[in-house]
Amino acid sequence: MMKPSHSHFSLVFLLIASSLSLTSCSSEDSNDSTCTLDIVCIEDESITENVFYIGAPTEITKKVYMHYLPWFSETATGNHWGDGVVNTPLIGYYDSKAWATHIYHILLSSLVGIDGAIINVRTDYDQEAFEAFAQSLKRIEEIYPEFDYSIGISYDDQGMTEDVARATMINLKNNVIAQTTKYLHKDSSPVIFIWNYDGYLTSQDYRDIVNEVFTQTSPTLLQNDLDLTVIANNSAIDSFYPWVKGFSEDGANWGEEYIDWFYNTSSDFLLSNKIKFITGAVWPGFDDRQVSWGQDRWIDRKNGFLYNDMWNKINKNNVNIDWVILETWNDFNEGSELEPIEGDDSYQYIELTANNIAAYKNMTQNIDDEQYIFFALVQIYKAAKLIEDGNRNYDTFYPRLKRAIEKFLQKKGEESFNLAQEIINNG
Repeated sequence: MMKPSHSHFSLVFLLIASSLSLTSCSSEDSNDSTCTLDIVCIEDESITENVFYIGAPTEITKKVYMHYLPWFSETATGNHWGDGVVNTPLIGYYDSKAWATHIYHILLSSLVGIDGAIINVRTDYDQEAFEAFAQSLKRIEEIYPEFDYSIGISYDDQGMTEDVARATMINLKNNVIAQTTKYLHKDSSPVIFIWNYDGYLTSQDYRDIVNEVFTQTSPTLLQNDLDLTVIANNSAIDSFYPWVKGFSEDGANWGEEYIDWFYNTSSDFLLSNKIKFITGAVWPGFDDRQVSWGQDRWIDRKNGFLYNDMWNKINKNNVNIDWVILETWNDFNEGSELEPIEGDDSYQYIELTANNIAAYKNMTQNIDDEQYIFFALVQIYKAAKLIEDGNRNYDTFYPRLKRAIEKFLQKKGEESFNLAQEIINNG
């Protein structure tokens, strides 16, 4: 694979070297770059090193989260991959339960300014993948404890009953939220997304159940699409978010009329106390014509122009949009993925995402001169997969992988690339 020749982008990262403890390393450690992020290797202890970190904590209140599908199992015929896809991931057909996959996705999304993953859960497989994702996030925390990244859950309520929902919320409270410091909260309230289907539980059903389970702090509930029956000061849902709309035979209808209506109505809802905050969404396109459950629905991506148009609806809107949901990070089945793909312009939507998030958060974005930064992540994934699959000794090579991740977090792409490549070459 050739090194990407196009420009790469990075967000402005906070300088936090002042929070690091300066500890001299042994000569062996210094030469082998074995230090973790809380140890700065220096030849002269009187000299400090200023390091910028990806995922550094920020006071910016506007947030961007990616809708994430955890339903894949490895190989082209694996779970969901075998149902048909529009494109192929740059890293190949991956396993949604693998920590190598999670590290790649977390680091890449954090690099371009995404604040966390909202993970879709419907089946036991999805739940297991969600819990594995939370454990993988801890691996990055071991390297950089301040790593600022959240995970939330989006429950698909297809087939949901009150008893199932109650058991689900109990498990979320006791076995998920209690096991991680990274679960998504808003104003100290745990956040739960509901992907609603007609004919199953109502918004009020969910509110009653979560209030029963979460007795101390009632969760913040978000639901796809608007419920026009909500009552001022008495809504079960705290915020609604738009979901992919449009579709036409020529792919030209991307839901513009719907999205304009959604933001105007959401603004009215906020003013009349029917919701607590406004959530927006963007999608790059849609295409379910290849998938087994498809309905021949298609939204033309227009080579990135559609995605920018959707962001413009947010960045040029007078409405104060608190959160933006990316729909989606990796739904390769229905062709709405932003994740890098095989072929030309692999990182097109990653770069567009970085640009638009910077505009949304009113940050200054720098064109990244570090040509290795994205490519290093592919090598990190390959090295991690070799370790996870047992093809590299864990005790020997995992510490080296941590160093590669450390260098990536410091935005030292070439060093990160070389460290990961050493693991790959030591076969």
